[in-house]
Amino acid sequence: MTKSAKITLIKLLIVLLLSGSMLLLPFEEWGVPINTVQSRVIALFVFAALMWILEVIPIWTTSVLVITITLLGMSNQSLTFLQTERYNVDAVKAIVADAYGPAANADTVKATQETVLSELKKTPTLSPDFVRTTINNTILAPVMQGKADEAAKAELKAAASKLYDGELNQKIKDLKLTSVAKQKSIFGTFADPIIILFLGGFFLADAATKYRLDINLARVLLKPFGTDPKYVLLGLMSVTAIFSMFMSNTATAAMMLALLSPVLALFKPEDRGRAAFALCIPIGANVGGIGTPIGTPPNAIALKYMQDLGLDVTFGKWMMFGIPFVIVMLLVAWLLLIKMFPISQKSLDLSRELKGKFLTTPKAIIVYITFIVTILMWVIPKQYHGLDSNSVAIIPIVVFSVTGVITKKDLRGMAWDVLWLVAGGFALGVALSETNLAKDMINAIPFGEWNAVALLIGASCICLFMATFMSHTATAALLVPILGGVAGAMMAAGSMDTPGAVALLVTVAFASSLGMALPISTPPNAMAYATGHVEQKGMAVSGTILCLLGLAITIAMMVGLGAIGFFG
Repeated sequence: MTKSAKITLIKLLIVLLLSGSMLLLPFEEWGVPINTVQSRVIALFVFAALMWILEVIPIWTTSVLVITITLLGMSNQSLTFLQTERYNVDAVKAIVADAYGPAANADTVKATQETVLSELKKTPTLSPDFVRTTINNTILAPVMQGKADEAAKAELKAAASKLYDGELNQKIKDLKLTSVAKQKSIFGTFADPIIILFLGGFFLADAATKYRLDINLARVLLKPFGTDPKYVLLGLMSVTAIFSMFMSNTATAAMMLALLSPVLALFKPEDRGRAAFALCIPIGANVGGIGTPIGTPPNAIALKYMQDLGLDVTFGKWMMFGIPFVIVMLLVAWLLLIKMFPISQKSLDLSRELKGKFLTTPKAIIVYITFIVTILMWVIPKQYHGLDSNSVAIIPIVVFSVTGVITKKDLRGMAWDVLWLVAGGFALGVALSETNLAKDMINAIPFGEWNAVALLIGASCICLFMATFMSHTATAALLVPILGGVAGAMMAAGSMDTPGAVALLVTVAFASSLGMALPISTPPNAMAYATGHVEQKGMAVSGTILCLLGLAITIAMMVGLGAIGFFG
């Protein structure tokens, strides 16, 4: 066995040991009423976190495992030997019998009991109110169907009324109920509207690259910055950020570093400006993705949970605060790089490296028109054209597929692993919510007494720390479902308003993307470090400063926007 295989095996054993131990913890003795299925969800959460942090296997495959484990062990279609008793059958039968009373017909009571138990088995999510309603409707079925005479109606209504007060009401409340996740909800994570939004972004990015729209735009956008190295640096960072708003951060960084490679060779060995130019690409890619909902997966994950909470944050509204943030961060980063890495080179002319012209073939024109139409429909408010951002994303998918702009070969080369990774995070959220674990844990914590700003700062700092050492998408996939539940609970308790909930989720999304202090923090960082022009110390210092400043700006911006009523 190789050294690498041994390390992987050790990591796997650590993950299995720690996550498996969650199944043995005495939660009830600690005053936390966790049932069997919920303890499995906790173990799954720890398993996913450790697998994503340690990267025992590729992170997208961990997401596939999360989806599979949720289906097999925590859904209403789980393996037979993993299915658990979801309620006390005898207790439910007794409640039905007590409602009817001792004088009731035995066959009628038995039939009602069987119907109630059958209905309860069909429902993944159980609650005392659902049990009560099911029994009530079953008892009153003859009344509602007109099959009972007046005397029978009175008896049945009297039986049903017992369920809402007195001893039977308390027995229903005391029932220990175990909810499971819906199979359809878990499978639905593969085709969640946010997944389609991301896929639409992939189609746009691939078409732009295939028909050289990205290179030609880069040439046009860089031209105003002239040949002064300081302004060329700002131009490169800005163009990288613009592309990163609609393309994969990794793909953008790879493209821009490839364009920059011959330029870096022009610098003298002692010129520290090479490090500034090498660093401007990952910084532009990491920061630029924050500007739009499709720029980076954490944005899409946060947007999904805001939609679930009924918070009105559209594609255009996100850009209204996302793009100003990106502009400020780029200016700060530019000044920081110039200060940390003084440029000795007197002149740089990138026009020689970016040759070519806009294509005028029919398919290229289709790409240009579709790109413009899609972006405009994303930016223009929904009330003017009727489509939300997710539906607009279908336009490039359909147009490019039908016209042959994107072929079967192109489709195979898309970043499907990113979509699966995001889907795994959604599945984890489904498991947390539909087993009632998130609700029960949140109810056990007095969030109504918490200060919303303190929660915002604490959650964003934790998120930034995690994102520095692990995948940004995995960080968001772990934290956003929990914080989405927290926001919902605090809104219900009256301790958080709509702007506060939006601020919490947006800040966590931003913090996930701001973790860029180390070469391992993001693929763009790793690629820049691999050029050999950047020292880890320089990346760590500049990245840490930008992380902390970016987080402070984000929190201040969210508090300010909430104060002026931007989020309603």
